[in-house]
Amino acid sequence: MASATITVDSRTTLGALDRLYAAAGDLKPALKNIGEEVLAGSARDRFVSETDPQGRPWPDLNPLYALTKKGPGKLKGESRQLSQIDWQLDGETAVDAGSNLIYARIHNEGGVIKPKTAAALVFSMGGQTFKVKSVTIPKRQFLGISDSDMQTILAIIQDHFEMAMGESAS
Repeated sequence: MASATITVDSRTTLGALDRLYAAAGDLKPALKNIGEEVLAGSARDRFVSETDPQGRPWPDLNPLYALTKKGPGKLKGESRQLSQIDWQLDGETAVDAGSNLIYARIHNEGGVIKPKTAAALVFSMGGQTFKVKSVTIPKRQFLGISDSDMQTILAIIQDHFEMAMGESAS
């Protein structure tokens, strides 16, 4: 009968498992990278590419609005800072990203704006004054996770655990 012997250095194995356990217990470094590089970084990039997370182009601006719009791009203006995307850790296991600007949501999700207390909305666009019951803002999504973003997130998580394991060489 043939036999084989396998010897496991339990100190090395236990040390590696301890490092993996510690890395799983402290995901903050990985979450910070995901927040800045992926969630906020990709959203900021979408203001340049003018595409949603799936790569679809944002709808064109209203032609009258485009005549007098200040600043480059569809959602960038001279003073508006919509493309300033912030992120923060949400507890120990999640990260949130978005904009604090009140009008960010309507641009990201699209929707209808109606007057709250007046009979109509009154505004100027392209040198003309309008009085309307509602205005529809098309969806120009900048927040979200693309397939490429998901691959980056997975790579960040893998790196987090590989770095924990790599400490065994030191």
